[in-house]
Amino acid sequence: MIRRIAAAPAVAGFLLALCAAPALAQQAVDASGPIDINRVDPNENLVEELVVNARLPGPAWWKVSDDDTTVYVLGVPAMVPTKTKADESVLRRRLDGANVLIMGQEADVSLVRVIALAAGGRKLFVSDKPMRQTLSPELRARLEARLEAMKQTPGALDDTKPAFAGFLVANAEDGKVSISVGGVTDRIRDIARSRDLAKRPRIQNLPGYSLVDAIKALATAPQPLQLLCLDAGLRQAENGEGGIRATAARWAEGQVRDVVAADRGFQRCLDSTPSIARELREGRDDAVNAIEVALKKPGKAVAVIELRSLLARDGVLDQLRAKGFKVTTPDE
Repeated sequence: MIRRIAAAPAVAGFLLALCAAPALAQQAVDASGPIDINRVDPNENLVEELVVNARLPGPAWWKVSDDDTTVYVLGVPAMVPTKTKADESVLRRRLDGANVLIMGQEADVSLVRVIALAAGGRKLFVSDKPMRQTLSPELRARLEARLEAMKQTPGALDDTKPAFAGFLVANAEDGKVSISVGGVTDRIRDIARSRDLAKRPRIQNLPGYSLVDAIKALATAPQPLQLLCLDAGLRQAENGEGGIRATAARWAEGQVRDVVAADRGFQRCLDSTPSIARELREGRDDAVNAIEVALKKPGKAVAVIELRSLLARDGVLDQLRAKGFKVTTPDE
């Protein structure tokens, strides 16, 4: 579940005053210029044989095991609305008596910093020329259509770089900046602390990353990445909250293939940013190390990992499998 953090009404005026082509999905950049997105985005390529729908009730689980320990791993998408309901029986059973609950890397979102970013972000993202002049006809038409839906003029974002425009249109809701963060993981922690469990696990929270700092890093991004981020933000806005709800419902039913096939929205922009991609790789390496340590203690453990990081090539499960541990998919 994801709770929504909305900026204060004073920001509404600012946002209302503000507020791709297929090739965009095939490229990203670093300081040296365009490179293959597959070398930047750590979550772009998934290991096909690990992308399997669940057989048990509720969300899908994978297992990593050795001779005397099993770590049950739950994959959670980056975006799941707060009111999403999922069967918790398997989760409760696996938490009860577990040695440790490993909570993987999460985005850290500060309401104060989100408001400050919304209010002052344009100072970081000033465009040298009217932004719409830098866009392809298709991207320009999509942006203008979105601004019209937001009751804004076509040039409302002309003084802003495309990446920040993508962030704003992706997270605009009723005249406010609205950011989605991990309510599902909060619920899992609550269950792990519950007195309903006979034996509660120790909770290990792995280091996260700052969402606001991630967005600020885009201020100096070269134009190809700027355009990718605008495209990603528009996709999220075009799909709307209904698209996020539908994907979350499929996750709750263990429909992994449908979930990973859904558009990632603005998250794709962040994943394709070299500095953020580096943090994401560090986060999944932290998860691999934590699971390895958990496997040294006989019994069972539980880990909660962002779904694409779990299933990606050189992701958490791929690395553990390469180290010789047995990985069992949700259909077994």
